[in-house]
Amino acid sequence: MSYGVGLLGNRAHQMSYGPILEARPDCRIVAAAEHRADKAGPLEERFGVVCGPDYNAVLEDPDVQIVSIATDFYLKRPLITKAIACGKHVLVDKPLSRTVREAREISGAAEGSGIRIVLSYPIRYLPGLAALARGIRTGAYANISSYTHHFVRQFKDSDLMQYVSYPTPVNVNGGGELMNLGSHAVDYLHHLFGMPGRIFSSMRNAYWDEYQAFGTEDMATVVCEYGDFVATLVTGRNKLEEEGPPANAVDVTAQGHWIHAEPESMLVNGVSLDLPASPVQYSDACVQELIDSIEEDRDPVMSVSDGLAVAEMTTAAYQSAQTGEFVTLPLENVNHPLIDADVQVIEGFLD
Repeated sequence: MSYGVGLLGNRAHQMSYGPILEARPDCRIVAAAEHRADKAGPLEERFGVVCGPDYNAVLEDPDVQIVSIATDFYLKRPLITKAIACGKHVLVDKPLSRTVREAREISGAAEGSGIRIVLSYPIRYLPGLAALARGIRTGAYANISSYTHHFVRQFKDSDLMQYVSYPTPVNVNGGGELMNLGSHAVDYLHHLFGMPGRIFSSMRNAYWDEYQAFGTEDMATVVCEYGDFVATLVTGRNKLEEEGPPANAVDVTAQGHWIHAEPESMLVNGVSLDLPASPVQYSDACVQELIDSIEEDRDPVMSVSDGLAVAEMTTAAYQSAQTGEFVTLPLENVNHPLIDADVQVIEGFLD
């Protein structure tokens, strides 16, 4: 089958998945929308389709079967729920939403719809992290007593806003780097162990004035309790004289094993393992999972339920950072503490 694809959102974010969709023989990009003209122009130029401001026109287009949604986080709920109502399958550039209430509305709309929605969490497919996940899930690495994941971008000391769309006001994207880069680490942890019982977090404006201006964090440390062990996530954006490689490494202590996993490698007790080659690149794997789930008529492995879990865990982390105390899951209070109670769900544009 050949799928018509609609791109929703600006060129910077669509460059992660738009070229992958464009290059597939079973996909063709037929429509695009971005409500800001300064972002729509580059998207139109890159992909060669008219990019207007009307998202509904793309979602209602009968030639579109799949939409790739790569917008600011506050727009995810109305666009995903509209896509479901229009019968479009969805690839979502992480995370699912900026608040738990928004995530729950998406989850409710998706339930029983038959629409396939894949969250783009490609680090699950990196050879080293995939091997660690297999070992934990099969019980090869059991009786775990510690888990630490450093996931930190090493960014050049410069005008940050030239290069990325972050930071933003908290009501747009729900926070700083925990919502952005940290979403990957939270999803991977949930993929391995499910929901923790309690979460404690500490957040800082350690390096970037741009984050300070918006009152959001550029570094976050999140501690998750799982009964007999705790898992620690350290995530954010470091500042270097010159741009360096990202830190992405997981260390696990299990019975008889010390495991150190990086994107392309894994050491067990200091010995490097031969890892099977991935059949596709890790970002391509997210797109392939969406196509496979459509054609096999099954739930995707990175689904709305995972996105809802990430929303609950990150919200608990922001609550903990505000109070300085552990927060128990499931949440009693689902409100994001940095967002006013009456705008936990937003209608309309903020810019």
